[in-house]
Amino acid sequence: MPKRKIKEEKPKKRLGKKEMLIPPIAMGAATLVALVVIPNLAPPPNPTQVCLKAENTESFQLYPRIQVVVDGKHMMLPDDVGKQPRDGKECVRPIRTDEVGDVVHIEYIRPVRLTLGNFMEVYNNTNTISVVDNSTGTNVEKTLNLSNYNIEYSYFSEAGEFTKVASAYDTPPFPSDNKMVARIELTSKQ
Repeated sequence: MPKRKIKEEKPKKRLGKKEMLIPPIAMGAATLVALVVIPNLAPPPNPTQVCLKAENTESFQLYPRIQVVVDGKHMMLPDDVGKQPRDGKECVRPIRTDEVGDVVHIEYIRPVRLTLGNFMEVYNNTNTISVVDNSTGTNVEKTLNLSNYNIEYSYFSEAGEFTKVASAYDTPPFPSDNKMVARIELTSKQ
């Protein structure tokens, strides 16, 4: 009977310097593509144009205040800002009002930096805005044509006063402590 030969195992080949560098280089290239290339080719949507799937389910929420002053009289925001239908379907925007007053609700899937300018994108959709006058004790909604008014934007600053800005986008982003108060002042053109 012939004897069987036992195969001897060959010692495992050691990885060379080049082979050891391939995985870190591949991971670095993948990270670069994910963080730099893809966002430039397919940037994320503008948060003011997004319709939320369900209310009060998002993780990031803020409640800043926005005052509306028309010819020296304080008005309130209506309860339907940011809830206008889009493409025939109900659409609730990440920046909106939930009730009549001066509190704005911001919610999104991640922290976002929104300003008074972003609120105006949603609030002023046809060069008109709606305000609620409560000077008689009853809420009366009025529609104002912005072309009939001079508009000034400001925010309550660390200096303890309202600081005027040239554009609504020049206000700082709404902070997470919900202490910011922004103001929209409308003065009738003579």
